Amino acid sequence: MNRQAWLAVWLTAGTAITGAAPWIQARAVQSASGEPAPLSSRPQFEQVQPDLFAASGGQPNCWADLDGDGDLDLFVGFRQGESNRLYRNDDGTFTNVAAELGVADITDTRASAWGDFDADGDIDLFVGFTRKSDTPGKLYRNEGAGKPFVDVAKAMDLDVLGETRQSSFIDVDNDSDLDLFVALRDAPNMLFRNDGERFTNVAGDMGLDDARRTVGAVWFDLDEDGDLDVFVANQNGDANGLFRNDGARFVDVAPKLGVDAAGRAATSGSNGPSVADYDNDGDLDLFVAGYGANFLYRRDGPNTFTEVAAQMNVAGGDNATPSRWGDVDNDGRVDLYVSSYIGKVLNERDFLFRNDGTRFTDVIPDLIAKRGATHGIQWIDFDKDGDLDFSLANNNPNGTHSLYRNLLPADQARRSIQVWVQDDRGRATKAGAEVRVFAADTRKLLGTGIVDTGGGYCSQNVGPVHIGLGTDSAVDVEVTTLGKSGRIITKVAGVSPAKVAGVLIVKAG
Repeated sequence: MNRQAWLAVWLTAGTAITGAAPWIQARAVQSASGEPAPLSSRPQFEQVQPDLFAASGGQPNCWADLDGDGDLDLFVGFRQGESNRLYRNDDGTFTNVAAELGVADITDTRASAWGDFDADGDIDLFVGFTRKSDTPGKLYRNEGAGKPFVDVAKAMDLDVLGETRQSSFIDVDNDSDLDLFVALRDAPNMLFRNDGERFTNVAGDMGLDDARRTVGAVWFDLDEDGDLDVFVANQNGDANGLFRNDGARFVDVAPKLGVDAAGRAATSGSNGPSVADYDNDGDLDLFVAGYGANFLYRRDGPNTFTEVAAQMNVAGGDNATPSRWGDVDNDGRVDLYVSSYIGKVLNERDFLFRNDGTRFTDVIPDLIAKRGATHGIQWIDFDKDGDLDFSLANNNPNGTHSLYRNLLPADQARRSIQVWVQDDRGRATKAGAEVRVFAADTRKLLGTGIVDTGGGYCSQNVGPVHIGLGTDSAVDVEVTTLGKSGRIITKVAGVSPAKVAGVLIVKAG
């Protein structure tokens, strides 16, 4: 299926709603025994081009359609000594074009993010390095038509030098262009406001120059007031932060909301946060992977969280690093992959927690488990068959940066919809937009997702929001974007997943 086969829904005006999200009838979750899943019910995967994806040292990995051909391409950043890779996807077959396109850095790479910062319709790439490399971050502008990318960081006054971690292209001020947030483990975090011809670091002015040792961050509309807030995960015993966007400044409300994890030992800390609606009640819950403890904060309202990691059986792993949500079996309940870091051979490993409704069960397949612990993780449907495949990156000497194809039966793979959210000019500038899918002509919620704002180890994708449906029946889709007038809802009714080949483009204001 190529881009011309997709259904483009030109909806540029919605209903501005300030405050709480619309009323939603949550779908009742199913009960489960809680026993470990038998092998026969575990997800099945196969490796894709294993010789191509064999190199060790991978750290960030992120996906975007770099050439506008309708399929998703993969960037992988590596430790010192291995050149970074950019894999062009040609109908499911990958070719490394990093050298050809000018992004094959050999410098120790710790962060990568795709985003159309100049709003020209081509997806650009930010790459962040370590301080010991003495190399500032690079902002690679996509010149299109297969031309090499051009580093414009210096020309755009984008000065990032340090232990770079999570970087995210997000529209902080709702002015319809993408700003850039950069977390640093050894210096105050940075927020670069996009002023068109240049970027300006406004982190100090806006209260985001957090000097704690930040490793991960995720953006979402915490208080449902129409702008993006940010959770930052901090290491070395530092408390975590949750910065509420009040327009002119950000305010850390993590202590007030009980999500700061204060009082930890210096050997403990948080790494990879991610958000998803795991209980299908219409709002986004927060998972935080870390050393010493994982946290699952169930959201019980715009400003209320309850910590349920042990109750939901997702506290496993002593050195959890990133996390990623994805509905691996398209049953309408989002599942969770938690990867772990090891600096030497230990009994540390990854977890694939399947959501059974009342709790999570580890169902990681032997094929994945035997590779040991991982660094980067991304769920993505690279072959466009409707189910989520995934890519891993392992920075240990014996690791790989493998790509795995999901082997769901075809009828089950088709029980999903993937929603590309674009602005009214067809550009990818809506990071943090929310997608909700309902059974047609009802308020029965089938799933909720968010346009990626970062995760999977210091990475950011530009791609569709995947919602497993558990059915192939018609659905209604609602996309909530954030603008000057508040939360803007764009509705598309009576969508048949089969008729749009599982992919729906929604252009929203």
